[in-house]
Amino acid sequence: MRIVVPARPIVRISWTVVGGLAALACGFADVFRPAGPEAVTITYVGDTTIRRDSTVPFSVEVEAGGVLLDRPHLTMWSSDTSVFDLTAGRDSLVAKSTIRTAALMIRLDSTILTDSAPTLAQSIRIRP
Repeated sequence: MRIVVPARPIVRISWTVVGGLAALACGFADVFRPAGPEAVTITYVGDTTIRRDSTVPFSVEVEAGGVLLDRPHLTMWSSDTSVFDLTAGRDSLVAKSTIRTAALMIRLDSTILTDSAPTLAQSIRIRP
């Protein structure tokens, strides 16, 4: 005949704490978060004043729900292509005019993250 010895209370509490931490680490709390669009932030990283007839690289960072997105799908355009335009790779600005300002429009194309398309209008100034 075998005798079963009950576990000590501290052992039971320890296993309960370990199980709770494992559930939180696996994202269990996200199950109870309300569904809906995430807060999205679009940030232009680059020069805002560009010398005429120059090409200047830039980048864009997109954060959704506090997490930086890797390779987000963006649509970008110049509000006035006589002032500046984008290169074919969409990673640099080409200044054309002198002493004028136009906006670089950047829109996140994702219906999963938001209910509308977040757009940034970044002012770019061209100088001689």
